[in-house]
Amino acid sequence: MFQRFISAIAWVAIIFLIAPLIIIVGSSFTQTDFVTFPPRGFTLRWYVEAMSVGGFVQAFFDSLLIAAATMAGAALIGIPTALGLRMGSPRTQTLLRSVVVAPLILPAIVSGIALLQIYYAAGLDAPLFGIIVGHILITVPFFIRTVTAGLESVPVSVLEAAETLGASKARILFRVLLPLIVPSICAGLAFVFIVSFDEVTMSLFFSNPEIMPLPIRIYNYIEFSVEPVIAAISTILILSAFVLVTLLQRIFGLDRVLAK
Repeated sequence: MFQRFISAIAWVAIIFLIAPLIIIVGSSFTQTDFVTFPPRGFTLRWYVEAMSVGGFVQAFFDSLLIAAATMAGAALIGIPTALGLRMGSPRTQTLLRSVVVAPLILPAIVSGIALLQIYYAAGLDAPLFGIIVGHILITVPFFIRTVTAGLESVPVSVLEAAETLGASKARILFRVLLPLIVPSICAGLAFVFIVSFDEVTMSLFFSNPEIMPLPIRIYNYIEFSVEPVIAAISTILILSAFVLVTLLQRIFGLDRVLAK
């Protein structure tokens, strides 16, 4: 009886999670000029329009550029920080943990306001730079946590064996430790990419007509229209995320990385 109850809860949770996806995907094929589910008829019209109206293609490439730059920034900051958390002194580890947790505690809108104040105080006029810095700020804690988990899974005996064989600390780092945590680094970068690509709050503070990530373009579009073109774009994003996660699972065994 108890097992059936748990199974029922699990199925409810699964339905709760996938129902919005089913509705979005189904609505993208409707023949009506507004979002409706179940779809009325079948057409690929909205996918064609997604490529030609509303500046969605340019916004897509803007988001790709921002996400790629965010990944690079998160890696440059996150890998040394994760190494400090794993190999630093107790005092250094305590300090780094406090710094890493801070962006997770603060609401994104608060961080955005603070970053905007710094941006204007410095006299900057580079919206793209502001968006990238904001995205790094909110994604790097997730990256650090993933890489730290990978570092903690490396047996100390492996590092000690390399040191016993005469390897320098730099050689141990680049030839032993980093290769062992490549799956964790890739998984962390995947999360950074997905979070950055979907981020709205930080992007709102710095976007302008020249630089507008896809989520902001969608947000602006639905203020004036509820055409299924939005559902078509959302379906493309869902499929892209699914393909990315599937590739990571096939190449690195994402479930094992996350279980560490």
